[in-house]
Amino acid sequence: MSHRAVNWALEQRQLKPAPWRVLVMLADRHNKDTLRVDPEQALLAHDCNMSRSTVNQHLKDLEGGGLIIRVQRVNPKTQKQMPTFYVLAIDFDNPPEVEHAVSDFRTRIIEVQNGNKSLSHVQNSDTGAVSGKSAIPCPKNRQSRVRNSDTNPVKEPVKEPCVSRGHTQDFVFSDFFEKFTAAYPRAGKRDLTEAALREALGEGADPNQILAAAKAYAEEQKGNARQYIAYSENWVKAKRWEGHDVSGQKVDRDLILRQRAKAIKECQPWVVAHVSATSAREMIELGLITEAECKAAGVMR
Repeated sequence: MSHRAVNWALEQRQLKPAPWRVLVMLADRHNKDTLRVDPEQALLAHDCNMSRSTVNQHLKDLEGGGLIIRVQRVNPKTQKQMPTFYVLAIDFDNPPEVEHAVSDFRTRIIEVQNGNKSLSHVQNSDTGAVSGKSAIPCPKNRQSRVRNSDTNPVKEPVKEPCVSRGHTQDFVFSDFFEKFTAAYPRAGKRDLTEAALREALGEGADPNQILAAAKAYAEEQKGNARQYIAYSENWVKAKRWEGHDVSGQKVDRDLILRQRAKAIKECQPWVVAHVSATSAREMIELGLITEAECKAAGVMR
């Protein structure tokens, strides 16, 4: 992991939560010495807790915004496609060597840099400079296949979840929102939580799954110090409900601890804020992790 790359990615707060998350996970795979960033897309999707198609769309948007360049590669012996190589914007001035690239990506970097002189909103973690223009390419100035809904003057209504996802057309958001706030263990800012939930539902999330996961999270956090519980808007933005089994009403604490232990071993950035030292010691006693692994992840001192 490159702290420089991760810090740079974290500063790109002009992005929406989902593409920002993908960028942070890409930066987490950045090698500070070789500048290599080439995770398997399936692994990247797993890290982001998204489908591969969703991740791919966000990657297109990030490339369209001048934050990354995707370099396709082919094995010269087998002629099979290799994992995509990603060049982050912080490396555009001194790009890495990419073996078996199918096209001259350096030319594309120059084009992006020239475009960003007038269109860049990319924050530079080294200088702290931020220009006032948007990083999203303008169709009039640069070619882009990325659909940008933010520049569309016609605001489309939020799509309510469809019947096939387990709820009816009589779905009332206000009722759902009140149930969520009643179930969730640490309320954050009401307007931000509402906005995050509406966005999630607009993307097709199942409200039953969200409610079930919120209740499970509340049960899981019983006895945990309040500072280790995520604010509601952050929990929703991170899509922490995904992977929760709606049919299972009883929380499997062993499964939760195993998942936490796995995240600590992988040094996932969220564990520092959401896993207490008490919980870490419990996992150590169960033999799921070691004290050294907890210290490496920043959970224990």
